[in-house]
Order: sequence, then C-alpha cells, then structure tokens
Amino acid sequence: MTTELYHDICAWLRDLIRDTRWEGKVFTVGGCCRDSIMGLPIKDVDLAVNTPDGGIDFAMWLYDKGLCTAEPVTFPKYGTARLWLKEFPDDEIELVQTRREKYTDRTSRDPSTVFGSIEDDCYRRDLTINSLYYDISSGKTLDITGRGLADIENRIIRTPSDPDTTFDDDPVRIIRAVRFAAKFGWEIEPQAFEAMSRYASRLSIISPERMAGEFEKAIMTPHPAQALDMLRQIGALPYILPELMSTVGMKQSEYHFGTVWEHTLATVERVPADTLLRMAALLHDIGKIVAYTEDKDGSIRFPGHDRRCAAVIDKALRRLHYHKPFIDKVIFLCVHHEAAKSWGPDAEKMTDAALRRLQHLCRTPKRLANLLALINADNRSYAPSHCMPGQCDIIRRRSDQLRREGTAMFNYALPIKAARVRRILRLPSEGHTREVENAMSELMKAACENPRLSREQAAAITARLRADISADTEHEPRRRSRRKKKK
Repeated sequence: MTTELYHDICAWLRDLIRDTRWEGKVFTVGGCCRDSIMGLPIKDVDLAVNTPDGGIDFAMWLYDKGLCTAEPVTFPKYGTARLWLKEFPDDEIELVQTRREKYTDRTSRDPSTVFGSIEDDCYRRDLTINSLYYDISSGKTLDITGRGLADIENRIIRTPSDPDTTFDDDPVRIIRAVRFAAKFGWEIEPQAFEAMSRYASRLSIISPERMAGEFEKAIMTPHPAQALDMLRQIGALPYILPELMSTVGMKQSEYHFGTVWEHTLATVERVPADTLLRMAALLHDIGKIVAYTEDKDGSIRFPGHDRRCAAVIDKALRRLHYHKPFIDKVIFLCVHHEAAKSWGPDAEKMTDAALRRLQHLCRTPKRLANLLALINADNRSYAPSHCMPGQCDIIRRRSDQLRREGTAMFNYALPIKAARVRRILRLPSEGHTREVENAMSELMKAACENPRLSREQAAAITARLRADISADTEHEPRRRSRRKKKK
C-alpha cells in the first residue's frame, strides 16, 4: 500500500478509538513505521495494543462492531490476530499485545510470550529500525531506543538490545539482519556483526521452514550477492546450504573469472528478482562439487556437471522442506542451463530444429523464458573474452518468430501415438520398449525439422524403421522358459 493509504487507515482508527478504552493504547509498529518514514511501499499494517491480550481483544472488538470482512483469525498461544477491515478490504492488519518473551529451553525457538510494557516489546525486537512505534491517538512516532530514526538516517543495521542477547534468543534474526542490510544496501554495526558470527551455530535449532523463509527473503533483495557473501562470512551458510561451501575456493577454467562461488554470486545478481530464478542461479553450478576433475596438465574440467546437479539440489532443497514441484522446477532449469552453450555468441549455430527441440523440452513459453533468463545471467558472468551477452536476445526473438509462423513446438504432440508405432513396427504388445522409444525419438527429430508433420508422413517414417528393427529381432536369441514342469 502507499504511505497515503497507510495514514488513511491510521486516521480512520484514530477517529474510531477516540473516547474508548483503546485510546492511547493502539500503535502501529515495525515495518510499516519504518517504510512510512522512508517513503517506501507498505506491505501491511502491524498493530501493537498495550493491554493484556490486547491484540485479540481489540480484534474481536472491531469484529463485534461489524467492521471486519470476516471473523478475525486468532493465535491465542502468541496473543496475535489477523483481520481485514470492511473500510480497507484489500489490506491485511495484524494485531498483537505488547509483550516480552521467556526463553526456558536453549534448544528450542519456541519461547513463552507474556504481556509486557511497550518498552519490553521494543527491546525484544530484532533491529532498531523495526522498533519504532506510531501512536494512533497522538499521531506521534515513538523511538524508544533513541536510535531507530538515527539509524535510518545513517543507514545502519543495529539491534535494540545487546546483540549477543538478541541473536542468542532468536538466531534467525542473524539472517534477518543480513536481509535488511542487503535490502537497503546498508552497513551492519560492527558489534552486531561480530555477535552474528558468534551465534551463527545457533541456527541449527531453527526449523527448516523458517530458515528457508528468511533465506528466500535475503536472496530476493536488490543485492543478493551481498546477502549471500555476508552469510558466508559470518558462518551462517553451512547451516542453510552447506553444499555451497565447497564452491567458495573452487577454481575454474580460463573461460571463467574467479572461483565457482564468485561466478555463482555474479549469476544470482543478474537474474530477475524471482524466487525460482534466484534459487536456480544460486544452484546452477552446484554439480561442479561432484564433477570436479583436474587433468595432469593442471587444467580443470567439470564433465556432466549440469546433469549431476540434480541429486545435489534435490537433497539440499528437501532438507529445507521445499515442495517437490518447486524442487523439480529448479532442477529443470539447472540441468538445462547449458542448452545453448554450443550455439555461439550470436546464436549463429542455432538451427530452427534445435530451437524447436528446446521449446518442446520446456513445454511452455514461460518455462523457456525462465531458462533463457538463467542462461543469459550465466553467459554474462563468464570472463569478458568468453561471455555471450547478446545470445539470448537473439534466441528469444527467433522463438517468438516461430510462434508467429505457427511452427513453434511448445506442448507439441506427435500425430501418431506409441501404440500405433508398435503396430507399424509389427512388435508384440509387450516388451521391445527400447525399439518403440527409439522410433518415437526419430519421429520427434523429424517433427522438429517439419513441425507440420502429418499422420501419414509419421507412419511412413515409422515403416522405414521397421526393416532395421526386424533385423534386430530376428537375431535376438530365444529364452528358455523357466517354468517348472508339473510332476
């Protein structure tokens, strides 16, 4: 939402709670306050209510007055609620009591929460820039730490309390600090940075889902390479994606600049801010950790690293509890990120048949667009003498032209099915799978050359294959039956 809309909501609430028990008790807090001051778009409004169980009680008060679109969603364990107001139905509002937290078990990130003063609430938060409050009734900003507004002005990431306590209590704040530093391009205060390094090992207690959520936000910032290298420097990366640590010092061939890690960071910086693309860029060369080969002359190669990345990615993302469909999409992009490598800097070696094969492999224009975005970022992250910055634009334009001509092969299906191919080849209804697959592959090659391949032409091509297959089956040795004779 815009800053103007945010202030419209605050003004509406101010009028609503005037002369009620809520006057002077309701504050906006956190990101909406920070972004309002910085003039940035606001995602949603967070309210802190300075009374015991205030978040849920104020939410139900609004609901009882008929002001909500539906009954608020409440989380009694944490004293929080979520609702949408009829007056502003597109804008989510979260409500919570001002609180303090008790950590009784260092092996768990599940503290007990109890009501606390607004000061308690402020000093338990992650960063000073997220510890600002806006008093709905007075219209004034409260900077309880005395540093939040100054840190915004001076572009500093700092904790409101002692950083050791902040990061020990909730180690995921380590990733959050990195995320905000990368989001705004700010510096982390030295004491906080040192504490982040000291408590990075505490990330081992964080649930995979929470870890993945914060890590995603970090790599979706405008400066993902800064976030990633900062996570490496403070020792947090081994608790998120330990596989990447092997790429840090890994040398490459003369076609690249720097290490595999440095090339990876450059690639991540060059893909659009899309979760799938950022994750694929981060993992596209992870197969190199298992494909690394150094020849006798000292030259370095990574044979088959594009194919061998699949198992590494699957294991890594499953550990972070990503869903299989997302993992499969990442693997597809990474496995095929070298699909156009041999087509030349200006795609001068690309044929229409080869492009159609790639279209068919991708199935949809969107998937091809994603793959080309990754290939382009990878191309541009090579050494200057070997990068191919214009290749993908040429591929895109030709693909669009094939679509306009009606000869593209997204979602293409052969004019005859496998069952008919089997009949034309005069093969039995079972077995001979390889022969059928080879025939279908030959038909697909023919279709890529001629995407208007007719049913009759496909049948004729299959018939020409029959002689070779018949010769093979004639020489196939008969197998003895292993059935035991009945006595």
